[in-house]
Parts: sequence; C-alpha cells; structure tokens
Amino acid sequence: MSFGENLRFLRTESGMTQEQFAEKLEVTRQSVSKWESDSGFPELDKILQISQMFGCDLDTLLQGSVCEKKRTDTAGYDRHMNRRTRMISAGVTLCILGVAGGAMLDALMSTRYDLAGLALFALVIPGVLILVLSGIWHSQYRQEHPRIEPFYDQNTINAARRRFPIFVVCGIGVLLSALLIWIGGEYCIGELSDGVGLAAVAVGVGILTYGGLDASKYQVEQSYNQAIQDEIQAEKKPENERTGRYCAVIMMAATIIFVLYLFLGNGNGRSDVGRVAAAIYITAGLLCGMVSVWLEKREK
Repeated sequence: MSFGENLRFLRTESGMTQEQFAEKLEVTRQSVSKWESDSGFPELDKILQISQMFGCDLDTLLQGSVCEKKRTDTAGYDRHMNRRTRMISAGVTLCILGVAGGAMLDALMSTRYDLAGLALFALVIPGVLILVLSGIWHSQYRQEHPRIEPFYDQNTINAARRRFPIFVVCGIGVLLSALLIWIGGEYCIGELSDGVGLAAVAVGVGILTYGGLDASKYQVEQSYNQAIQDEIQAEKKPENERTGRYCAVIMMAATIIFVLYLFLGNGNGRSDVGRVAAAIYITAGLLCGMVSVWLEKREK
C-alpha cells in the first residue's frame, strides 16, 4: 500500500472525514485529498504527527501495509488469551475438586477428618494461586496493550461460534449428571455420592468456563477493548469498588464458615460436606448478587 492508501485507511477507520482530519492537522481539506490520492506529500512534522495520532510506526505508514499489520496478532493476544482460558478453567475446577476430595475422604475415613482438610487445601490452594497468577498476568497485559485491533478472520470467528454450543451442552450435561449422582448415588456408592457429585460439578463448571472464555476471546472489540473502557469509567464510581469489597467479604466469610464446619461441626460422623458446601457457596453467590443490585439501584 502507498502512503496515500495507508492514510485513507487510518482516517476512515477512525471515523473522521477529510475536513475533520484536516482540522486536527491544521491543514486544508484539499491537502488531505492530495495526500490520499498520492498527488502530494506532507511535510516531515505532519508525517510525525500522523504517526503519533494513529499509533502507527513510520516504516509501516510510509512503505508498508497498515491494513495487513492491523490484521496480524502482533501483540500475542491469541496466545495470551489461550493461556488465560486454560488457567482460569483449571483454577476453578481445582477449587471445586478440593471440596469434592474432602467430601470423599470424609466419607471413606470418617474417623480421620484431617485427611479431608488435607485434600481440600491440597487442591484449593494451587487452584487459588493459579487464578491469582492469571489475574496478575492479564492485568499486566492490558496495561501494556490497552487496545487490540480485531484481527481474526470471519472463518475463525464462525468456527468459534460453532464450538461454543458444544461446550455449553457438554457442561450442562455433566452438571445434570451430578444431580443424578446426588439423587440416586446413595443406592449405589453410598456416602461417596456427595463427593462424586461435586467432582462432576467441578468438571461441568470447568467445561462451561473454558467454553465461555474461548468464545469471548474472539470478540476483541466487545470483550477486550470495551471492557477496558468500561473499567476506566467505573473507576469514577465508588459504588463499583464497594460491590467488589462487599462480595470479597461475603465469599471470605463463606469460606471461613465452611472450614469451621469441616473441622468442628462435622465431628458426629455425618458425611454431608458436599451439600453443605453447595448450600454455603450458593447462598454467598446470591448475597453477592443482591448486594450488587442494591448498590446499582442506590447509585441511580
């Protein structure tokens, strides 16, 4: 592409008319028209100003193809998002599997409750660390790349759309199988049904999480760029910070209640750890939702 073609591509992509662009550069519309038709060439200071305005390097602007470069994953977005998807899915799955492992060991060895706690923390701790590490890396990536130009072709996007329903169906199917295990498992595997059911929940949630993150990865403009802009706007609203703090307190309280139940309240031989965990965390999630709605209404 010539300089004029690159300039016309950048201007039209930004939504500016020739008049608006000329006003920003403090030149006439006729000058911009000559540049875009390769009938004229701007001065060096104007070229530098154009390069800074659109965030384009001089080599690409003068003798490369801006269109092709914008359609290339120069920032490693796909690799980063694939790693993030795997880490979040694995972290969530491990956290739920920790509860499932604790419930199964509690059922198998009712006199040795320390093993249940060991299984819980042996899986939950690495799961939480994976989630924290993923969040730190993603935050750093977004600071380095506050905007990504969409580069996926339509065939790739269509393939992702066809994959998404498969993830949803498989995840829901595994979750429904957990209900069957809880309902009929006591007749087949006895007290292990709570733990096995929670293990199925962990797998189902992991599949749904992976599918959702994989689908959102291809929505670069909506899921990535717009999310960053929304967060910039949200920084001005204290209610959003309060929502995060309240939900964090609620989830920490739920975890403390569950741990106390695991080590102190389950000493009478009951093996209903899975159901208690589900009840505690589902209640905590509902409380977070209600707090969020209440703060949103209060803000309005």
